[in-house]
Amino acid sequence: MIALSARPLDATTHAGTLARAYEAATFAGRAGTVTDVRRSVDDWVVALFNRSTVQPGWMEANWGRPGTVADRANLAESLGEAVTALALGDVLSEEDRDELLGAWAPLAA
Repeated sequence: MIALSARPLDATTHAGTLARAYEAATFAGRAGTVTDVRRSVDDWVVALFNRSTVQPGWMEANWGRPGTVADRANLAESLGEAVTALALGDVLSEEDRDELLGAWAPLAA
């Protein structure tokens, strides 16, 4: 999953996309929905990593999932942006939707 959370190469373009998405959410009356789905994603990512600190293997203990705290935060952020794109898909341009989906796009098709 960490590979799916790759951040955009052009931070300025991405920031503009986020601003347009929040503007569209407000205009469409969905700002609360976006906040709720992003909070749900954050909670899910935290729970995913918290409940998996030790996973038994065939011959040894598997001491947790890979990645750093920064990787986990990045995962939550990118997945939150992807669900934002899905929640606002009918009010975003195709370019903005694709930018927010990022590497998660194949899973949303």
